[in-house]
Amino acid sequence: MDTAPEPGMPDTRDWTAVLDGGCDECGYRPHDPEQTAERLRAAADRWHRVLARADVARRPAPRVWSPLEYAGHSRDLIEVLGDRLSMMLETDDPTYDDFDGEVAVREHEYWKADPVDLARGVEAATERTLEILGRVGAEDVERPGRRGDGYVFTVGTLCQYIVHDVEHHLWDVDG
Repeated sequence: MDTAPEPGMPDTRDWTAVLDGGCDECGYRPHDPEQTAERLRAAADRWHRVLARADVARRPAPRVWSPLEYAGHSRDLIEVLGDRLSMMLETDDPTYDDFDGEVAVREHEYWKADPVDLARGVEAATERTLEILGRVGAEDVERPGRRGDGYVFTVGTLCQYIVHDVEHHLWDVDG
């Protein structure tokens, strides 16, 4: 598709609620942050399989992202996790820039992405973030950082939040 598809459906839910009760939609339950690396590795493998599908660029409905767009978004989330974790390990109580997934999808034209290149990108983002996760010690799990809206995460809850997001999007695309 050469022209921009319709924007995705606006999502106004407060996804931080999954940190307390999990997600009834996809079945996520808050995991031990020590399992984050294992879960991100598994998610990257699952994205490889999704990106090998013949219809990966097809949107199931006009305002619902295709698996290709969800994969690009998930790659971005894995990169964001790495960036934010790095900030939280190196700075006391940093505030990080907001991330708007819909803007990123449109800005980077994910609907035009080559699935093989995107699979490599998911793998590279995962490896980079796993290296940063490898620096997290038990004493770091409660280190805080905050979004632009003031919501405070800890290293541990940020790991849970991002893993849910990536796994939820795999659920969105039957991955």
